[in-house]
Amino acid sequence: MIVRSKPLTHTSLFQNSGRRVRVAVAALGLLAGSQLFAQYDKIAALGSDSARVPIGGPASSPLIATDPYDFADLRPVGELNDQLPKWIQFGFEERFRFEGYSGSGFKPGVDDSYLLNRFRLGVILKPVHWFKVIGQVQDARSFLQRPPIGPPNTVRWDLKLAYAEIGDPETQPVTFRVGRQILDYNNTILSNSEWRNQARSFDAAVANFHFGNLRSSLFAASQVSPLPYGISHHIEGNNIYGLYNTISHVVPKSIVEPFVLWRVEPSVAIEASKSKTGHLSEQAYGLRVAGRNISDFDYRAEFIREGGDAGPNTIDAWATTFGAGYTIARLGWKPRFFTGYDYASGDANSKDGIHGTFDTMYPTAHDRFGIVDQFGWQNIVAGRGGITVVPHRRWSVTGQYLDFWLASATDAVYNTSGGTILRDSTGHSGTHLGNEVDGYTWYEINREVHVGVGAGHLIAGDFLKRAGKGANYTYPYFVIEMLDGKRVH
Repeated sequence: MIVRSKPLTHTSLFQNSGRRVRVAVAALGLLAGSQLFAQYDKIAALGSDSARVPIGGPASSPLIATDPYDFADLRPVGELNDQLPKWIQFGFEERFRFEGYSGSGFKPGVDDSYLLNRFRLGVILKPVHWFKVIGQVQDARSFLQRPPIGPPNTVRWDLKLAYAEIGDPETQPVTFRVGRQILDYNNTILSNSEWRNQARSFDAAVANFHFGNLRSSLFAASQVSPLPYGISHHIEGNNIYGLYNTISHVVPKSIVEPFVLWRVEPSVAIEASKSKTGHLSEQAYGLRVAGRNISDFDYRAEFIREGGDAGPNTIDAWATTFGAGYTIARLGWKPRFFTGYDYASGDANSKDGIHGTFDTMYPTAHDRFGIVDQFGWQNIVAGRGGITVVPHRRWSVTGQYLDFWLASATDAVYNTSGGTILRDSTGHSGTHLGNEVDGYTWYEINREVHVGVGAGHLIAGDFLKRAGKGANYTYPYFVIEMLDGKRVH
């Protein structure tokens, strides 16, 4: 039997683009030895993956670099901060994006185009060096979009961040952070969702430890469920607990990240049972290794194993990802050639009481599998190759090609939220999902203003043609972002 779900718009599939790390330090790609680890440590302290070793090019924000800007700074909020006491600082963010799509749900004639605007204003209160309070409000809206209008494109005047931090993570071995915050440890399974207009926050308690080459975060959190208006709240009982570690100087010019996650939910869909739902208790055990400046090579490799129970069902799933790049810095435009491979298990038998579909949890979705963001890291096999060049300082251009397959023909193809797009339980529709071609570019006008343009085109494969309508999917965008004042994170 073939089951078809309702079509989803492009932005409803965004569950994450890596949060920008605007670290005003030397470019990670130009560092080596102890300097490399110093930067890794600073990024790890912020808890973000977006500035580490990507598989492809910088899809959601510009490269971190030390090249001078072509134009002078435009920093009215920064100038205000200069006049204020150091214990109170403000941060301003504004992002305007035009985007569109055609072929939503891989159905012909389902298209739309619209404008997205996101405004953020934050404040940092730091009366003493070991204590600070962070607050940030966010107003995200869409214009000219077809209904329904709501999250993630429209979330009006929400509380994005509100937390207190005890201790200085750069100078003290133990610090604590409590309140509404960002958890962005690993772009594959636990990260922010910055490309999405609303982005992702957690109500969480986090203890951070820093001893020599080891950084660890122990946390308990619940994802905030966005509302169209007013202050959003988390869903009681939908929790994630974890221990995420970052270790340097174990593998040359690399960092090693072992982690354990425990996700619980009161009600999830189950199979082979009289009950349709059950309690989820899922554990994920992972190891990630990433490095760069290894004779001009960089790499990232990760393996995750999931177990536990979903009601009476046993969870038995796994996933892996690998990416590598080679940069020819001595050539003009500094080309970086990259390749990547991803696998996430599917459920070959929906009636055996064993849940084999990998759970991607809270991932980065934008450019996780190409910039059209149609597929999640579940029941999928994907390969990619491409090149990034830097024609001019602060300007990068990327082109890439991707190929997608189902890991199990009888399981579904899933979107970035974990929802089912199409399923053929007979397996007769094959496994080839399609091929994608992307091109995108970023230019930093000055320290505060950045411009990006991109387009992706997904050509439907046999599975999408047989199990669905088989329309190709196209996604263009143009974005301007402005960041001024103190970075609020």
